Amino acid sequence: MKWLQIGKDATRNVARNKLRTVLTMLGLVIGISSVIVLVGMSDGSNRQVAEQMKALGGDIISAYLFEGSLGYDDMDDVRALPGVADAVPSKHLNASVSAGTEKSNRAAVEASDEHYLDVRNLKLAAGRNLSSVDRENKSKVCVIGGAVARDLFGTTDALGRTIKLAGDEFTVVGVLEEKGESMGLNTEGLVLVPHQSAGTLGSDGKIETLYVRAAGDDAVQLAKGSVSDYLENEKGISPAMFSVNTQDELLGAGGTVNETMTLLLAGIASISLLVAGIGVMNVMLVSVAERVREIGIKKALGARRGDILIQFLVEALVLSLLGGALGILLGMALCAAAEYAGVPCVVSPTVVCVAAGASMVIGLVFGIFPAHRASQLHPVVALRQE
Repeated sequence: MKWLQIGKDATRNVARNKLRTVLTMLGLVIGISSVIVLVGMSDGSNRQVAEQMKALGGDIISAYLFEGSLGYDDMDDVRALPGVADAVPSKHLNASVSAGTEKSNRAAVEASDEHYLDVRNLKLAAGRNLSSVDRENKSKVCVIGGAVARDLFGTTDALGRTIKLAGDEFTVVGVLEEKGESMGLNTEGLVLVPHQSAGTLGSDGKIETLYVRAAGDDAVQLAKGSVSDYLENEKGISPAMFSVNTQDELLGAGGTVNETMTLLLAGIASISLLVAGIGVMNVMLVSVAERVREIGIKKALGARRGDILIQFLVEALVLSLLGGALGILLGMALCAAAEYAGVPCVVSPTVVCVAAGASMVIGLVFGIFPAHRASQLHPVVALRQE
């Protein structure tokens, strides 16, 4: 019954000056909602990347050569390695992409072969894939992403049309299904040409990047080890001069970076919580100064120091919890709005609990000094004050 009465008194005192209460809670609302939104967007980004990586295939291995290179003839040896189901070369070309007066600034030209779509888990929306005949005949054909087609022709209906790569004409034989961008693979902006045709675009034909599909999820590590051994022992490339990574490793590295950025952003947002806590303390100190006579009367009627301490501490707690609750609701609403707008944002129950706990801590930490100051007032001195 005593605690119920203290709660009622605290709520009544907090509501006594509505404008001051609202302004005090505003800092808490902004701080709590900022933390929820920033962490939610980071979690949403991680989720989106994980889904895209899964869509690309969890059995894909990427190999990057920093020194040395492979030739196309080496691909047969790589495909024959233990644990390897298939492998493709990848050669990024620095070539402008245009059609008539239109240009595509987001296009990325890549030279590979007929195995590329299968290894990279890509599908065609229209047309056909590159073929071994295209590769052997050095045919000037290409498969393009939807964004490139829209940039150049205003539509994805681009089959049979001609585009220019570094001024050289290539015929579009296929258009990729839309799949977005993930971990270095921009399918929307991809322009894929036969590996042997890359010579007309100034390529030396050397392979510094290859993608390998393992024979199964349980063969990923075997395939990774086989590729590493091949590069080191068969091709004589120092382990320090190449990198072989699985999708899980790339995802883990990206997740670590995202977690670091999340902590940094959450730390910045938490500064507003510190400011809000100082605001709570200031308001409670003003409240103590305004209610000196009330404190004196209560002490004269038998109230102990602990009663006065608890009374003001509960008031600070009510103020903080109200601000925290509104901040959580605003943060969830902003995350929902972000999701509706197409920006990934996930509200984690853990973050909500942490936000509620932070509100309580702010009330206790920044409310203890004003409450202690109120409890130390002498009743005679308090009653003399007008």
